[in-house]
Amino acid sequence: MNDDRGPGRENPGRAGYTLRTADSRGAADTRRTTDTRRTARASGSADTGHTADRADTASAAGATAGAGHGPESPGSPDDLDGPDGFAAFDGVELRHLRGFLAVADERSFTHAADRLRTGQPALTRTVRALETALGTRLLDRTTRRVELTDAGRRLYDDLAPLLPRLAAALRSPAGPAVLRLGFTSLLPAACAPLTADFEAATGAGVRLVRRDSPLAGLETGESDIVVLRGDIPPGAGLRTILLLHEPRIAALSRTPLRAAGHADDHPHGHPRNHAAEHAGDRATGHADTRSGSAAMAAAVRTVAHRRVLDWAELADLPLVVNTVTGSTTPDLWPVGRRPRLACTAGNFDEWLEAVAAGHGVGVAPEPVARRHTHPGIRYVRLKNAPPVPVHLALPARDAHPLAERLFALAERRAHPAPAAHPEGAARAARTGPAGR
Repeated sequence: MNDDRGPGRENPGRAGYTLRTADSRGAADTRRTTDTRRTARASGSADTGHTADRADTASAAGATAGAGHGPESPGSPDDLDGPDGFAAFDGVELRHLRGFLAVADERSFTHAADRLRTGQPALTRTVRALETALGTRLLDRTTRRVELTDAGRRLYDDLAPLLPRLAAALRSPAGPAVLRLGFTSLLPAACAPLTADFEAATGAGVRLVRRDSPLAGLETGESDIVVLRGDIPPGAGLRTILLLHEPRIAALSRTPLRAAGHADDHPHGHPRNHAAEHAGDRATGHADTRSGSAAMAAAVRTVAHRRVLDWAELADLPLVVNTVTGSTTPDLWPVGRRPRLACTAGNFDEWLEAVAAGHGVGVAPEPVARRHTHPGIRYVRLKNAPPVPVHLALPARDAHPLAERLFALAERRAHPAPAAHPEGAARAARTGPAGR
């Protein structure tokens, strides 16, 4: 069979296919070596005392010597690849190999792109980049089919068993990789498919870390990436992406609010001494506090058995606030129409007990509140309440590599690649393999 084929076509000689490199001198030496090997094989048929391997060795040595390079010369083909044999393939990345294998398995760029959860044009560019790096065509594309070339079939047969072994080797130095995902109170249900896709794509595990701190353990190094509810504190040094919005719900005590009790509840004729009353005493005096408490008691009695409340109505009620991990503060209401701060809590459990004890009304994300039932609390639907933003956040600098992977996956899910326009898809089908 004639081994001489045009540039860019596979060469079924001893090397399997010709590899192009940016080093033109090395490429020329490689071609001279190949020509010399052909000559050696031709002469070897007349000299049966020499094996093909010895002829190849002699001819390669002669070629390098004739080119003026010694055995240690950097211009020799062996040194071109370096001691590990990979220097000539610096442009080849794992994503190129994974993309090629997926297309080879599916025999379709469309199906392979769906399998890899990437865009079809991006996958096409990935495979073309691999072909360019190897200097040979791996796939024959038409508008109806995708088939492996001879070189592509050989590469597929070699890579298919190697990539899983490579993945195992990369995981083995530090043992099973684990990403620590931090959260407060409750992990949103939307995170389950996200982490499942992450584990399938990386082979790493996800360990859930609950921390009652403003950044869910990210600030202390206990978490690698976190889910945060509410607005992100300014200057926190984070990169964030919005995952979803959650509705808010009100929490009411099943017993009368202590902070809104009558004046005769106290043996000396004064309301009980609570945090809200102290705040009111400092601001407007004891008399205003007593009148304010009476007004709040009336407001609470008005809404005690309501099934739905308007967001604006909460401005007339005392508010219990989780100042560490909560997402609702008086600042969410307009200036001049903000609820009075009854008391504060340092975590969700304290907030829950304060509401149940009747210190004030609570507001929380609906999924969180519904998950934490309490015999002393009933939940009431809110109208016109601003939703709670839920973000995925990681450090702006020096983030964990696995955290970067999960963040990138969340970005792709939040901003999927736009679907091809029907006219563009039809034009691509008419003009060639871009749509395959």
